[in-house]
Parts: sequence; structure tokens; C-alpha cells
Amino acid sequence: MATESTQPPSTSLRTSTTHSLEQPETLRRVALWGLPVVLVLLFLVWPYQQWDYNKRESILIGWGRWVNKQSDWQFCLVVPLLVGWLVWLRRDELCRLPWQGTWRGLPLLCLGLFFYWVGYKANTGYPGFLAVQCVLAGFILLVAGTAWMRTVFFAWLFLLFTWPMQPLEDSVASPLRPRTAAMAAAVLNTVGVPAMNEGSALQSAPDAARGLLIGDGFSLDVDAKCSGINSLFALMMISALLGYLALKRPRARFILFVCAVPLAVAGNVVRLLLLVAGTKLFGSDFAVGRHIGEHQEMSFYHTFAGFAVFGIALTGMFALCWLFEGREMKANLQRHGRPAVGGACAIPQPRRTLAQLLAALVLPLAVLGVCAGTDIGFHVAAPGVRLKPGDSKQPYLPLSLGDYQGREFEMTAAEKNLLDEGVKLSRDVYASVAGRQIMATIIVSGFEKRSLHRPEVCLPNQGWTVTDRTPISLQLADGREISLMMMRIFRDVEPRPGERIRSRAINFYWYIGADGTSCADHYEHIFLSYYDAVFRNLQHRWAMASIFVPLPEQRVGQEDPLQELGAAEDARAFLAQLVPTFMLTKAEWEAGSKADGASPAISP
Repeated sequence: MATESTQPPSTSLRTSTTHSLEQPETLRRVALWGLPVVLVLLFLVWPYQQWDYNKRESILIGWGRWVNKQSDWQFCLVVPLLVGWLVWLRRDELCRLPWQGTWRGLPLLCLGLFFYWVGYKANTGYPGFLAVQCVLAGFILLVAGTAWMRTVFFAWLFLLFTWPMQPLEDSVASPLRPRTAAMAAAVLNTVGVPAMNEGSALQSAPDAARGLLIGDGFSLDVDAKCSGINSLFALMMISALLGYLALKRPRARFILFVCAVPLAVAGNVVRLLLLVAGTKLFGSDFAVGRHIGEHQEMSFYHTFAGFAVFGIALTGMFALCWLFEGREMKANLQRHGRPAVGGACAIPQPRRTLAQLLAALVLPLAVLGVCAGTDIGFHVAAPGVRLKPGDSKQPYLPLSLGDYQGREFEMTAAEKNLLDEGVKLSRDVYASVAGRQIMATIIVSGFEKRSLHRPEVCLPNQGWTVTDRTPISLQLADGREISLMMMRIFRDVEPRPGERIRSRAINFYWYIGADGTSCADHYEHIFLSYYDAVFRNLQHRWAMASIFVPLPEQRVGQEDPLQELGAAEDARAFLAQLVPTFMLTKAEWEAGSKADGASPAISP
């Protein structure tokens, strides 16, 4: 006699659906369609950051738009294509590997999604770039497994070159500039061309017998474009790719990659030597170019000398490859791109793979839901500086302070064009009865987070050479202690043929945030901006204070070092009295914020 099934129909339906989802072919289809859709939603569709004011765009669209405008970083555009090609080269191995996902990929996926939310909340793309890397690695480990990750590890690591590391430009270029100038001076002295460097300036040495002063023979400044940083990241990318393709030993690959840095510097030293030779033989206009106002128009020879960077670096890379593995290089190159082996990837544990695949699909969608509920409204805190009575937008500076009398200078038309929208500036020039002059400037940022430019960027564009920069501490008259950045700078002018006058100055600057926050370093103030925006819901409207102390002009080679020491001491004493007049304490800021609105976070 036939017996009726005791299993409820709904249970049978669920069991049938589960079994159908566990079929290897179904799992492959869901993964090959579902995971790319999730990646597209996260990184190509979702409006992530305000790449332009008041307009949010996705990570990849904003990245492509920004990189396409920056000639120094346009090599990033070809990296995704190279990554796809590198994965294609390993397709035969991938076809033989089973899908054996590991739950160890789940923490990496969650970390990437956390970075994604942080960047979305802070309105900055760099956590989003890190999220791309972590999410991809999490997907591979969670769904396909460790063997897959080992096979595509270099391609995944190479993807890092996709992201422009603009914050490293200044931090890496600054130490490279004086070192490049010092190396070029050492080479010139070795070959019998007297030269000396001060900071990033490379100049001919004085010659009393011939009546020549410093810089009469040649005078070059190693600006950021001659420091090696603009070509460094591209050369590092080339060295990593060349090492992977042409070398087999990991140690040789690592050495080649590390050598990209000294090779880039060596190329720039050769570039400087070519510019010196061109200046001595044909003059500065031919070798370097002409100054038109504050703009440097590079000559054809100057541009041509720039190719020396890549020429020297690439020659050195190929020489190292031949030194390491020589005749084996051809065989190493041929081991890539073998024909694919037929057959689909096996899935030994379909039920576990289904659970891991569902986690990889559901978690990113849940994070997008969290992002949709995150407050990303533009609310900025009140600035941490005192504003002028009767003008709630203009920063305040006193017209007199002790023995110093001030005179106010308005923002020039050129400064208005250079500064971003909403930036406010106050500037006073103070003079003491003893004749010391000090120019104080306070700049309050505008509506964009990155609307304050560092003096290290602005001053070289005005013809100044930065000799060094040193963080110092300053005790204020009201008992507070703040950190400042002190820079020594100089600029040479030639009022008459054969007469060169050097202007020296000291520049102090620091950043002032809300609730008594201040810092001396540019990148520290950026980090605090994002950290406080995410974890304290406090969005700073930063101000920057800049104190410029000029020294008396003197002929080149006849400077008095005691003048600089005296000016630094006078400036520190002046700052100790001036800063409390415009920089609010935490209690003053909180009291002012409560009087204006109930909470410190108010709209500008």
C-alpha cells in the first residue's frame, strides 16, 4: 500500500530550491553575474564623493575624471587593463583550480566595507580606493579560496598602482629635492665644475680670483618636477611589471622594485647636469627657459632633458634584470601565456560555497543601505579664530600690539582668483619702533575641505626657495602651547646685470580647527578633518595662520647669519603675544557656538 509523504509541501519546495542553488553550474552563474553587479553598484554607480563641489560621483568615475586631468598620474589609467592582462596570462592555472572558499576572507571583506563607509561619511576617496582592494581580496578568498588568491596575488597587488598617491608627492618630494641637488653638486665638483647647494638650490660656487659670486655661472632650483617624484611612481610600476615578467626569483624582483627609487633620482641628477651644461654653453634662456612674470616657460632643451629620467632608469632596470638572470630572461618571458586547459572549475563543497557566495552578495548591499541612512549633509563647525566685530566672516587681527603698529592689506585680485570659493583672508603688516617688520596672515577655509594651500606649494610659485622646514613649539602668553612649522626661504633677484641680491625670510605657519584644535603639519590637519568628521561628527572649518618675517636684502655671498637668529627670536616673542588675540580657546569656541545656535556644528 502506498504511503503518503509526511514532509510538508513548503519544506519540499525549500529543499528543492536549495538543491537547485547548490548545483555547480548555478553557483558559477550566480557568482559570475552577481559579484560583478555588486562591484558595479559599489564602485561605479553609487555616488560616493564630492569630486567637484556639491556633486557626488562614484569612486571610479571620479577617479577617472581626476586622473585624466593630471598629466603626472595618467599612467594610472592603463593599470586596470594591465591587471586584466595579468589575470588572463594565468587563465590556465585558474581553470584547473577548484572553488574552495575560506571564511578567512570574511574579515577582509568586512574591513573593505568599513573603509568604504568611512570614505563615504568623510567624503574622501582614499578610503574608497583601499575598499576596492580589500573587497576584491575578500571576494576571491571567500568564494574561490586561498589557491586562487595565490595565483592572482601579483595582479591584485599591482592594482595598487591604479590609485594616485597624491599625498605622497609632497612627503616624498620634499626630502628628494635637496638630496638631488646635493648629489648633482658633488658630481660637478668631482669633474671640476665648482658648485654648491643650499636646500633645493643648485648654484655655481663663488670664485674670488675671477670676481664671480654665488650663482653667476648657473643657478637652478630643483622644484617638484625635477625631484623625481613625478616619474617615481610610474617607474616603480614599470619595475614591478618587468620583474614579474622577466625574473623568477622573488629576491631579484624585490631588489629591482626597490632600485626604482635610486634610479629615478639618478636620472634626475643627470637631468640637472644636462641643464648645467646647457646653461654654461648656451645660456639660461636656452637651457632652462624664460621667466614671464611668475610663470616659468620651459625651453625645448629643458623638456628634452626630462627624458633623461626615464632613459637612465629604464637602462638601469634592464641591466639589473640581465645581471640577475641573464640568459634565463627569454625563458622566463615565455612561461607566461600558456594555452588554457578546457573544463570548468570544480566546486567540491557546494553548500558551503553557496553560504559564502550569499555572504559576499548580501554584506555589500547591507552596507549600501547603511550608507543611504548616513547623514552626509554639509554642516561645518564655526572656525577656531576670532572674527571681526560687525563682519562675521572676516578673521580678526589687532591693529596694534605692544611696540608694533599694524596696517591692513586687502586681498589682491590675483589671490582672489587663486583661492577657492568662500575663502576669507585678513592680513596686517606690523612694524616695531626698532624697525622689525612682520606680516601676519589668517586664511579661513571655504566650502571645500581642501581649500587651504600649504606655503611649501605657494612660495616656490612666487620664486622662493625653501631651505628647510622644522616643527617647533611655542609657549603663548595665556599659558597654552602650540606647534608651528618654521621655514627658512630665500629668493635671488638681479636688479642690474652682474649684481645679484638675495632676499631671505622666515615663515611660520600652523592650522587652527574647531574646539581649540591646532596642528603644524598639513597632513595631520587632513587626518584630523576626516577622523573628527567620521567618529566625532565634527566637521572643522580650518584656518591657517602664516607669519612672514623678511630679512634685510644683501648681496649674494655676504649674508649675515646673526640676522636670521635675531629675526626668529623677535618673531617668537611677537607670536606669543599675537596668537591669543585671534586664536580661540576651547571654552571660547564652545561659548560662541552655543550663542550662535545651540550646537557647535552650524552651517557657514
